[in-house]
Amino acid sequence: MKKIIGLLVAMSLVAVSLYATVASASSHSSNAVLVTVTMTDYHFKLSKTTGYKHGVAYTFKSINKGHAYHNFDMQGLKATKVGSPGKVSSFTVTFKKAGKYQYICDVPRHAELGMAGFIKVA
Repeated sequence: MKKIIGLLVAMSLVAVSLYATVASASSHSSNAVLVTVTMTDYHFKLSKTTGYKHGVAYTFKSINKGHAYHNFDMQGLKATKVGSPGKVSSFTVTFKKAGKYQYICDVPRHAELGMAGFIKVA
């Protein structure tokens, strides 16, 4: 009987621990600062242009409002897939250190036509 009670207590602790881990991961991404990235043909417009800080999570939500395929690539960190007009994608990134981070559209020639920029992180 003592073994069964011990097993039930151990299983309960595992279940509570697993729930706490999942809840923590869910709340972490929901605490990220949302930055909307509007993509038009050969231009990005970010809802937040200044005030980025390292160690803070940011979710970049890209919306393709252009007529061509586009994506949002935070060079060396993360990128959305190239998507058709109307496509909405997102990713979350935490800048590990201060500096300048470049973003571009990976579709050939789009960066050269104006779909590129930098985010300054303090």
